[in-house]
Amino acid sequence: MATVTERERDPNRRVDVDTAHATIGRARWAGWLGALAPLWPLGLARIVYGLLWWQQSKWKVPSDDFGRKSGGGLWYWVHQEIEHPTVNAYKEFLVNVMIPNWTFFGWMTLLTETFIGVSLILGLGTRLGSLVAIGMAINITIGILNVPNEWGWTYTMLIMLPVLFLLTDAGRSFGLDGFLAPPLERARARGSRLARLVRWLV
Repeated sequence: MATVTERERDPNRRVDVDTAHATIGRARWAGWLGALAPLWPLGLARIVYGLLWWQQSKWKVPSDDFGRKSGGGLWYWVHQEIEHPTVNAYKEFLVNVMIPNWTFFGWMTLLTETFIGVSLILGLGTRLGSLVAIGMAINITIGILNVPNEWGWTYTMLIMLPVLFLLTDAGRSFGLDGFLAPPLERARARGSRLARLVRWLV
């Protein structure tokens, strides 16, 4: 039987050894990056995260003009961001754009957070809901990171959780996407571009 040393002396066999090593290396990376795990923990995490956004949307109150009348709620926190800016350009946006159009941005905030909550609680359009959550979480982080007594890791987690949902099929466990995905897959296999887009969003 040929030893490893003898095989490596043979140029042809050396190529085989190198190829085997490369294949093992690729398999190891594939295992690290694509290892499989049960989906249900992500499904439960998605629901809890959706409840967080739903709860936060409840204190954006239109009858109070989103805190402008009482001085609380969204109005209070936006003014905290103005007083303790993380990024000066963001402060300028708040002062010159958001405050003069307060009611519009109040409604946009309420509707966006409600959409995130509903999407992730129901597992309906989970990737779309996750994308919106990432954008909203980044927006909040930029605004509030320098406000006294705020813990930065809270906002890191606020961003990272929807990244996990975006990169997985989190809506297919305890979610309506589990019912939508199979017919969309079949339509995509038949060449439907619309089905391909919608399938990605769920």
